[in-house]
Amino acid sequence: NEVDGRHPQLTEAERTTIATQIAVGALRYFMLKFTKSSVIAFDFKEALSFEGETGPYAQYAVVRAANIFRKGGFDPEEFDRNAADRVSAADLTRHLTGAAGNEIWELWLAAAKTSYIIDQSISTTEPAYLAKHAFQLAQLFNAFYHRHPILSEADEGRKKFLLATVAVVRRELTRILAVMGISVPAVM
Repeated sequence: NEVDGRHPQLTEAERTTIATQIAVGALRYFMLKFTKSSVIAFDFKEALSFEGETGPYAQYAVVRAANIFRKGGFDPEEFDRNAADRVSAADLTRHLTGAAGNEIWELWLAAAKTSYIIDQSISTTEPAYLAKHAFQLAQLFNAFYHRHPILSEADEGRKKFLLATVAVVRRELTRILAVMGISVPAVM
């Protein structure tokens, strides 16, 4: 019903696919966010929420990142592949200093931990670590998104740096969710 209300212009098949992706993501995330020794009382309303530590919250962060590229007329895959060419060492130094730089640096560091967290989750057979990482990365990204007007940034160098940040977070969140068996819908 939520997808039907938000995207009536889509075909019924498209809306059903999106609703299924969100529902499966909600269920899988809810079941994986608890440690192995936890007793789980499943709450479907909580699991489906777009707020808080839920699958839809993490999925929405990826959709939001993809929308930045769509609105800006960029291909996120191509931008991600060439991000290193777009951001120089001097850009990193300039954009990662000061209070705003610390916040962005924290986001980059969190994204960089993804492989380690995946390995840790596998070696300990504890997927809750990965679920927590997905939530934390989505939280950091959402805070970043609200503080930085990426597409309206006047400084082209800074804009490229902010887009590179979005590309990295989008890639890593998508990867985390995929390991958890959660796909990202085109829209939410």
